[in-house]
Amino acid sequence: MDTNAMGLATSYLEKPAMYKVASNIPKYAVYNGLLKVPPILHGSSITTLNLNKQPLPKQPVPDLKQTAERYLRSLKPLLTGTEYKNTEKIVYKFISDSGVGPQLQAKLLQRYQNTDNWMREWWLEAAYLGYRAPAIVNSSPGTVGPPIIFKKPDDVYIFAARLIAGVCDYNQIVKSGKMKQEMLRNDPLDMQPYGMILGTHRQPHKMVDKLLHTDEAKHIIVMSNNHFFKLCVIDKDDNILSESKLVAAIKDIASRSYVEGKPVGILTGNDRDTWTIDSTLLLELGNNRNIIKNIETSMFILCLDKDIPKEAFKEKNNASVRAVQTMTGFNSRVNAGNRWHDKIVQYIVSADGYVGMEYEHSPCEGVPVAVLHDYILKYIATRENDAKSECSKDFPRPELLKFEINDAIERAIEKATITVDKLSDDIDMECFTFDKFGADAIKAIKFSPDSFIQIAMQVTFFNLYKKPFAHYESAGLRRFINARTECIRSTSTESIEFAKMILYDAGSKTKAQKKEMMIKAINTHKDYAGQAATGQGVDRHLFGLKMIAQSEGMELPELYKDVGYTRSTYFNLTSSQVPYKSASFMCYGPVVPDGYGCCYNPRAKDILFACSSFKSCAETNTKDFAHVLKQTLCDMRDIGSE
Repeated sequence: MDTNAMGLATSYLEKPAMYKVASNIPKYAVYNGLLKVPPILHGSSITTLNLNKQPLPKQPVPDLKQTAERYLRSLKPLLTGTEYKNTEKIVYKFISDSGVGPQLQAKLLQRYQNTDNWMREWWLEAAYLGYRAPAIVNSSPGTVGPPIIFKKPDDVYIFAARLIAGVCDYNQIVKSGKMKQEMLRNDPLDMQPYGMILGTHRQPHKMVDKLLHTDEAKHIIVMSNNHFFKLCVIDKDDNILSESKLVAAIKDIASRSYVEGKPVGILTGNDRDTWTIDSTLLLELGNNRNIIKNIETSMFILCLDKDIPKEAFKEKNNASVRAVQTMTGFNSRVNAGNRWHDKIVQYIVSADGYVGMEYEHSPCEGVPVAVLHDYILKYIATRENDAKSECSKDFPRPELLKFEINDAIERAIEKATITVDKLSDDIDMECFTFDKFGADAIKAIKFSPDSFIQIAMQVTFFNLYKKPFAHYESAGLRRFINARTECIRSTSTESIEFAKMILYDAGSKTKAQKKEMMIKAINTHKDYAGQAATGQGVDRHLFGLKMIAQSEGMELPELYKDVGYTRSTYFNLTSSQVPYKSASFMCYGPVVPDGYGCCYNPRAKDILFACSSFKSCAETNTKDFAHVLKQTLCDMRDIGSE
């Protein structure tokens, strides 16, 4: 799953990336229109680990004419007849022998030959490290775990201790190289993302941030009431600290952070350029450089949050409130200062029964993060009946990391607080468990659960706005080395025809006609999804050609200025399936001001949804979207069951 990357298609490539390209064009073997690519074992990575036991192919460069055809097909429901004819001329001119497309394609094939992944570095910079808006809400997703019941205060410390031990245990499994390589039917999947989660940090820099990583992390950072503590969790013999020592250390942190600290961490929630300037000011003071180094080299951050005020739950259910807590800290009056958003993994625990995680999106997609999260919850659950550990008197006392600040930093904190509170107040979440049926029931009527849910979203949006729209679904490309995602352009002529029928013509259609139209819409989505998942989608190929044009100093081709491109890359709905085994879900914000985000976790008997929009947009309403989506799912099941 990628979030901010989806909505940046027309704005994120302003700074050209320069690469050395060989002058000779290699000859390629072609099979069924696809490049035959040699398998490789290793790829560029921020981790020194090699977690791939089986070789993986390179991400292919699709055929230019094939991409043009698929691109035009995806535009049909979005353009008027006149617009489409004009766009068609532009596209055919682009791919003609006299057009610029074949030149760009040839240079992209050169890049393919000379890199392990032609897209990776461009995409990492354009979609993530070069993205300058605040990472929170816009880019970094949150994970909300199932509610917990803490019967007494010490239960929180024990839970936190087991969470730390679980993460450390998982980290040791990853570092040992014993993780079994995941497979998609007969295709091995890239395991390198699992090595790039823990021990990783996004460092602010002007224009483009940097990713830092260590495979040797032995400490974590614990944040409590805006204070930072360094806790060594691996002893000199490389053993994880005992539960009793971890409990004692966390209790010690809680007692030493009773008085609220300065919310220095809220600086990381500002836009990236402002945070870059503020971080430079921060680094110049006292011991701050060493403190930030300790944060950068930690395994992960554990945020011990204050309880969310009860009035927050008056208009929203628990899951929706927790979604905001996990993405922003809820607001500056509660936990927004108790964060350091540059860290890839921030686990969050609060005494009012919440466990979740915020993750910075740069190094990997959502699935490896979900696997980590499920592992931790299972690790804790298997120890629920264990005897409660007594506090050890012999434990490594956490080191308080106290930032030095001055008037300039105080002013920066005030400005960052305004930014974070504005985002926190603006994001509107409707998170719910759809319990009428789940993936099993959808499979029972012989449909793909993902495609079924995607078409339900299509119908929902059309029902609300009575017009076609660009809908993005993220497809993972882990079958290729060092690959990220492709866009599934979920909107199709078939999906819009089905949506129109549901809204306008349902009464005049027979049951068989309704089902036939639904089958066409779902099968078209399945086709689009299959193309995207095998590296044959539209958007990343067009992205690559655009990057070649920019790196060559060429004028931006007309195709990218055309209404077909600008409208089809303005994603009013961004969505992704992130499966968890636990009753957890991922959440994120929309990628355009007047859009929706929708992340979902289809389980056997239910489906967890996290829907979002911005309150500042008068045209969107998350509650309405969620209400219509629930009804649409039921209507579609009724149609499919006929």
